[in-house]
Amino acid sequence: MEKKSKVESPDGEQELVGHTQDQRNWRGIAIALLVILIVCALIVTAIILVTPGSKEEDNREKLSLENYLNQSFHPKELYVTWVDGDEAFVYRNDDGAVVEYNCTSNETVTLILSTVFKTLDTGVYKLSPDRKYAILTTGAPEHIYRHSTLSKYSLYNVSTGTYVPLEGYKNEDVLQYIGWAPKGPAVVFVQHNNIYYKNIITKETKQVTSDGITEEIFNGIPDWVYEEEILMSDSAIWWSQEATHILYAQFNDTGVKKYMYPYYGDPTNEYGEMKRIAYPKPGATNPTFKLKVHNLVTGKTFDVQAPKEFLNVDHYFTTVSWRDDTYFLVTWVNRAQNRTLFTVCTAVNGQCSLNFEEEVKGGWIEMDTPPLFTANGKDYLTLMPNKDGKAGYFKHVAMVELPVSNIGKLSRNIGIRRFLTHGQYEVTDIVGINDELREVYFIATPGDARKRHLYSISTDSPSSSFTPTVKCLSCDIDEKCQYVTASFSHTGKYYILGCLGPDIPYFILKSTMSDISIMLEDNQVLRKKYDKVAFPKIKFIDIETEDGEKIHAKMLIPPVWNKDEIITYPLLMSVYGGPGSQLVTEKFEIKWASYLASTKNIIVAYVDARGTGARGDRFLHRMYKNLGSIEVQDTITAAQYFDSLSYVESSKLSIWGWSYGGYLTANVLGRQPKELFECGISVAPVTDWLYYDSVYTERYMNTPRENPNGYSTSSVLQYARNFKDVMFMLVHGTGDDNVHFQNSAQLMKALQEEDVYFTQQFYTDQQHGLNGGHTKEHLYKSMGDFLDECYHGTSAKYEERKEALEQEKQEPMEGER
Repeated sequence: MEKKSKVESPDGEQELVGHTQDQRNWRGIAIALLVILIVCALIVTAIILVTPGSKEEDNREKLSLENYLNQSFHPKELYVTWVDGDEAFVYRNDDGAVVEYNCTSNETVTLILSTVFKTLDTGVYKLSPDRKYAILTTGAPEHIYRHSTLSKYSLYNVSTGTYVPLEGYKNEDVLQYIGWAPKGPAVVFVQHNNIYYKNIITKETKQVTSDGITEEIFNGIPDWVYEEEILMSDSAIWWSQEATHILYAQFNDTGVKKYMYPYYGDPTNEYGEMKRIAYPKPGATNPTFKLKVHNLVTGKTFDVQAPKEFLNVDHYFTTVSWRDDTYFLVTWVNRAQNRTLFTVCTAVNGQCSLNFEEEVKGGWIEMDTPPLFTANGKDYLTLMPNKDGKAGYFKHVAMVELPVSNIGKLSRNIGIRRFLTHGQYEVTDIVGINDELREVYFIATPGDARKRHLYSISTDSPSSSFTPTVKCLSCDIDEKCQYVTASFSHTGKYYILGCLGPDIPYFILKSTMSDISIMLEDNQVLRKKYDKVAFPKIKFIDIETEDGEKIHAKMLIPPVWNKDEIITYPLLMSVYGGPGSQLVTEKFEIKWASYLASTKNIIVAYVDARGTGARGDRFLHRMYKNLGSIEVQDTITAAQYFDSLSYVESSKLSIWGWSYGGYLTANVLGRQPKELFECGISVAPVTDWLYYDSVYTERYMNTPRENPNGYSTSSVLQYARNFKDVMFMLVHGTGDDNVHFQNSAQLMKALQEEDVYFTQQFYTDQQHGLNGGHTKEHLYKSMGDFLDECYHGTSAKYEERKEALEQEKQEPMEGER
């Protein structure tokens, strides 16, 4: 009889098992267990390898979108106005008060209490040169264009601490511009396109011009194109040093075609209205202008003589600079903006003589910064292209002689030019001059376009016993101070050095005469906050183009990234690419990209393609007459490089840009190799250069008649059918006076004709910067939502709605409670 044994079944019932089960295959079981353990170990190892930050847990906070929008991590910057004749400067302190700091005595005096700004609901002030009075805006100004406003003002008495409304002509209180005379208790203001002079003590007002016409004749203020592209200011008035004369520009827009666009206004406005703006487009009629010099003592006005070389051709003026109380310097450029003339003129009768001229072949020339005069007025300093052998031209400091004898009698009174600097680097700004030390101070790129440092050089001529040498004044301060700015006193004896990056900015008072060094702003409060947040890692790289040139790039990499991990991240290229622009620098910045990399684990990459700035004219002029060519090619090359990186998820590349960056984005998407970019966002883009203004466009493209092929090949509209394979988001403000909504409307039409589906988002009545109300918040949330959908197939908004719906389903209905 077989022997039986009893075991428990899984259900707890007894069953009979044969005697042979006691002889199990223990060896097989052991092998099976070993295999299971190995598989588990491999799974755990894989999880460890792909888990971001697994080696060291990062408990720091993430940068939120609100942090970016409310600028809670924006560093304090020091904006100062140097006091003429004294080694002192004026600025607003942390409490919001206006104070004067004396560099010699190290003493501070309060000029305007912070409570005054709160009472008047303003942050804008203009202090008189003697610091006895101040002009403050009253309430929020009405913004017209980028720089211009309509504002009400109050006159503040520093000694009494009182203020009264500042009225214009015939007791009107809304002014287009107001500014102090350099001497005496007087101002000039512009009202209804006319200029007025007012003594604030006697309240006597003199009318300087009377021919101003709204939207047609502008006196003392620029029209749209001069404000945006040339003067970059709300003023076209320049005082002589002793305040006996004003020089002003008069612009005539009568012959300029008007661009019309709808303004919808308040919801109660049933019909809306049409706005119009004198906006010259490429090849069209430009505004005409006259420069006039007005003697405030005699009341006489003279037209300033234009150079005879430009009398019968379209041209612009770009800068005006007073040498003293009698002579002034004007720079002029032809319409093509490849030839510039310097004329020295006299206020006695407006007559001028040619002082210097410069012409560029195969590119353009920009003279938008006023020259700096030596103390005796015999020379001036400016930036001009200086050739360095086969490397081509680089912008350098030039010193030009300024003879003033026989002005007007001699049509040409040419000054001798001498370059103080040379080499394969760019000088970006002349910031000061010290006549006692005979030195000039300038900002330059020290062999690396991503950096900025402060330098000095002697203005003395070289001789057999003396060779001027360039000295760096900021190179040895701190390894974290590689991008600087500088603001000099009028004598050049003191300056404020701003270390703007790569670390958190700080500002130091220094002297050219001694070793003084006083910290004015160290941003320590921000530094403590900053250390608690996980900001992106920054990586600088050079990318080689097909023909061997190198372009600079910068990557913002999520803080969780570790080079030993095998995890991959989506990548967004943030582009601009306009002529002379620069994104890849060592300047400290907190941008939308910082939020994306910190919180959403998106790599953000910047690229400075050929045609961007600070690398010499040969690099800069590569896009001449061909916008939308070399920068598109370089952007695609850079994207292919990023796509090859092991930590970039190749199926999740995207691109976005604003203004010129929006144009570059759309151009790249329309011309990219297949399956490179998954999606893109264009905000306020130019889509065809026929739609943009004449001054900017013709500088780089000439007119459509002169360069028809350049205009046709640069248009995005012809590539509309190529958008079928990408997700595309198009954003624009309908009230954009700069890049007209027309650009996006025409692209929409082209996309629709090609049966391309895309996302469009418009902001009613908003201008180019999309700054009104909650527009910026809505914009960035929408773009983030679009990227989520692009990368993950679903959006954060969708998930929020889905979660809300699920919660609603679980909650009982009203009648069920």
